[in-house]
Amino acid sequence: FTQPQMPIKCAGAPQKAMYLAADHLRRNAVPADIRFALPGQAMFGVPFYARALDEVVAHYGIAPMFGHELIAVDGDARRARFRVTEGESTRETDLAFDMLHVVPPQSAPAFLRESALADAGGWVDVDRQTLRHVRYPQVFALGDCSNTPNSKTAAAVRAQAPVLAANLLSAMEDRDAVEHYDGYASCPLTTSKGRVLLAEFGYDGRLMPSFPLDPRRPRKAYWWLKRSYLPRLYWAMLRGNLGPDWHRERSFGDALPGSLRP
Repeated sequence: FTQPQMPIKCAGAPQKAMYLAADHLRRNAVPADIRFALPGQAMFGVPFYARALDEVVAHYGIAPMFGHELIAVDGDARRARFRVTEGESTRETDLAFDMLHVVPPQSAPAFLRESALADAGGWVDVDRQTLRHVRYPQVFALGDCSNTPNSKTAAAVRAQAPVLAANLLSAMEDRDAVEHYDGYASCPLTTSKGRVLLAEFGYDGRLMPSFPLDPRRPRKAYWWLKRSYLPRLYWAMLRGNLGPDWHRERSFGDALPGSLRP
């Protein structure tokens, strides 16, 4: 299983597929050597959640391969080539596979990436709090193509939309921005069939759970939330119904909760 360089739409998406596969194989007593290749040096960008995911990986016996970026695939020979970064040095290595799960690198569309609206990375260049373009004050942006430094998820758009709408209306009346986006994003990590670890966070790794429960523990209730409620909310959002918003900054102890069973 592979994950490309950030930013991608959801940093947890490649892991969801991996955990579900590992759970299915274990339930059916199928032995497997599972490896997870990712360019970063941790399982998740927010250390609070990364430690919990280390436990999930260990539970399944998955081998994380940090500093590995997939750069080429030979499907006929079943070999994958990786660029490996170790400190200041890089090298390339080939690995054999029976099954390869690939998440490709992602970018904004060319018409934005190659326009004057883009930053050096090819994303629409906005103020991360007001969502107003840093050079063109008549332009606002949100969602996958903006360069806000957070996960590009539906949850992020849900939190961005009211901010952008209020600030756009203020700009049309020559007033200053009245709302600020806190960087909220949500990543429901499916750790097994029946349990989800609900990672919610804001800018700079601030913890912003919707519920006062330790979010590092995979829960059956969150499986229901992801399977039954969030798909309905997604389509409702497209009609302008954003649903309730309970996220807020909360704090939890450093010690992992007693049971992290996926």
